[in-house]
Amino acid sequence: LANPKAKQPWDLDGFKFPGGAVLTPNGVMTFTAGTSLMRKKTYGNYPAALNLISAVYEGGQLPFEKALQVEARYFANAALSKESKSMIRTLFFHLNQANKEAARPDVATPALTKVGILGAGMMGAGIAYVSAMAGLEVVLKDVTQEAAEKGKQYTANLLQEKKSKGHLSQEEYDKILNRILPTADPAAVAGCELVVEAVFEDRNLKARVTKESEAVLANSAVFASNTSTLPITGLAEDSVRPENFIGLHFFSPVDKMPLVEIILGKQTSDYALALPIDFIKRIKKTPIVVNDSRGFYTSRVFATYVKEGLAMLEEGIPPAMIENVGKMAGMPVGPLALADEVSLELLHHIVKQTEQDLGIQIQD
Repeated sequence: LANPKAKQPWDLDGFKFPGGAVLTPNGVMTFTAGTSLMRKKTYGNYPAALNLISAVYEGGQLPFEKALQVEARYFANAALSKESKSMIRTLFFHLNQANKEAARPDVATPALTKVGILGAGMMGAGIAYVSAMAGLEVVLKDVTQEAAEKGKQYTANLLQEKKSKGHLSQEEYDKILNRILPTADPAAVAGCELVVEAVFEDRNLKARVTKESEAVLANSAVFASNTSTLPITGLAEDSVRPENFIGLHFFSPVDKMPLVEIILGKQTSDYALALPIDFIKRIKKTPIVVNDSRGFYTSRVFATYVKEGLAMLEEGIPPAMIENVGKMAGMPVGPLALADEVSLELLHHIVKQTEQDLGIQIQD
């Protein structure tokens, strides 16, 4: 009302396209570089990204009303694509359903106050960090005090980074770090409502730490294995309370990866499922519940991808080509880089334990 002759910027006489018109040298350079960078990131797997650039490129050469028609058509094309449908299904409907604890049985559970972590390597240290950040007391146990202290240092390093950026005060830093008790004493997990085992993929080692912990845990405590491949029902055979035994498969690095795979053994009770789901909600992760098998769900998908990449490498295909083909197929990381990031040592442990369990020889 105060400006009866007001117009949008593009309707004013003398309006110039920001950065130069589309077909000027500056515009051509912008769209050439922009399209190249977009292709580098998406490998053509996300049509919306190309549609965005195309709408601006074509619309920038037209009167505004015509440009809006072009944009609307590109939007409709992206919204109705199979990629859009899949992403909305998985990243909206399914994700929201998981985060709303759709899989949690309707059973009462005690309030979580203290968790035990067995194994202070990168995985165990990461679980300790997210637990301490969520306000839980953490017992971080390893074979030596030195190894346990090293695991606690992982949290100290992450907190120091937050503090240096001004996201954390010294008081908060001390409070969170003091929640983690590093120890080499198996009896220190007494009083924990939940214990998460995160040791090597070795069945005998897992059996030993299970027995050590259950000897001091209350009957209501839940014992969870962070195994990535070994069937939970088999591991539960070494438990005195198999109904309170479950699989909790975290992904590395734990502080960044939002997913936790929950694996049900044959005897896992509703209570033993509900308590870990409460824990996962507390640490702000997304739970998916799967049935028991060798490799469960995520590791079977992961292993297929990595094995294919390693087989191609053995056949003499150049590594750079293998990595790029993986990304072109829609994966965020190439199979060879992925094998390195989860550690070749872990892959070797999985192969050897699988050979031992199944009585077969897997070609390295």
